Amino acid sequence: MSGNNFLKSDLITNSISKVDRFFYTHYENGSQVHQISAERLIEQMIQMLNPNSGDRILEIGTGSGYSTAILSHIVGKNGTVISVDIDPNMVERASQILSRDGCNNVSVFLGNGKIGLREKAPYDKIIAWASAEGEILLPIANQLVSDGIVVCPLREKDNSYIASFRKNQTGELEEIARISGGFIPMTDTPFYPWLEEN
Repeated sequence: MSGNNFLKSDLITNSISKVDRFFYTHYENGSQVHQISAERLIEQMIQMLNPNSGDRILEIGTGSGYSTAILSHIVGKNGTVISVDIDPNMVERASQILSRDGCNNVSVFLGNGKIGLREKAPYDKIIAWASAEGEILLPIANQLVSDGIVVCPLREKDNSYIASFRKNQTGELEEIARISGGFIPMTDTPFYPWLEEN
């Protein structure tokens, strides 16, 4: 199934309205954080994730912490957001500002998103802000509960897109939606493409 006409839930809309995007996406000196996705795309992908209050969510790619804060508001005090990023500087910054913003249901970890975070699994939902090659990586799929949803950018040769999958009763992932879009790849070390551009 493909398409981008996702129903906006009041929970998602209200949660986005509660998060100060500028606070997360800019450093104290006013310069912009590089690790941030387009606002509309973040909203679309969270809609594809179909998160609910009380969910336990794994986020791969903490970045600025903006999307983490939105997920924090969505899952509420009975839910948990586990976020992992390969960049120690972003992990430290996001941990500090999420705490300052009162996101007490969030834990940010330094780690390789390609293998998820097994010690905190299982997860009701998983969302990635970096692309995998060809298909959802098995370690990530294995950390998802049955009937859980994973949203992940994927790359196949010259084609990039974002897809959501539901894990069926036999443990297989079934694609349920797809939109166009591209992200930097999941890597084993921090990746700074904007430095290469300069």
